[in-house]
Amino acid sequence: MKARGDLIWDLPTRLFHWTLLLLVVAQYASGRFGWFDLQWHFYAGYATLTLLLFRIAWGFVGSDSARFVRFVRGPRAVVAYLRGARNAGATHNPAGGWSVVLMLLLLLAMSLTGLATSDDIDAFGPLAARLDDLSIRFASHWHRRLGDVLPWLILLHVLAVLWQERRGKRLIGAMLHGRGQIMTNAPRIVSNARAMFVLLLSAGAVYAVLRWAGA
Repeated sequence: MKARGDLIWDLPTRLFHWTLLLLVVAQYASGRFGWFDLQWHFYAGYATLTLLLFRIAWGFVGSDSARFVRFVRGPRAVVAYLRGARNAGATHNPAGGWSVVLMLLLLLAMSLTGLATSDDIDAFGPLAARLDDLSIRFASHWHRRLGDVLPWLILLHVLAVLWQERRGKRLIGAMLHGRGQIMTNAPRIVSNARAMFVLLLSAGAVYAVLRWAGA
């Protein structure tokens, strides 16, 4: 069945969304529950950091719907939306836009602290050898604490999406096929080639850090 509406989410953004979800699940499965060897936790962490760098860059050079300037609004817009004002945006509502930023920042902080985390036994992040004990303890502490916060933020995100679905806004389907009904002009979609270039740059940056750290 053909999806109705305009194309609002490009393929790179959709792939980022679902791949990030799988990587987060893999990291909890290996780091918290021990279902996989801990080395997979590190591999998933490197991939997550690569995706986050890609998404941050894509927020400036990607398709209109992925750009931060298009959906991150000021405090007045957020308050007005929470008071019931109609959202005229094509993708995120004002509160949802900030939730995306918060999620990205939290995951970025977890990824960066994970690079310097150690359990003082046999698990050492790639940057641990270049840092003093105080820095390692600081990174390890916050990596764990942020890991406690993330599931609650994800739960809040899921509940918000389900609430929007109940109100008739098909967010889940749109993040699968990319199409949906919008109240503004269809966003400009840039080429997948640009996304691949940005992804390669992001992967190169992570690889450079790991090589510098001796991983």
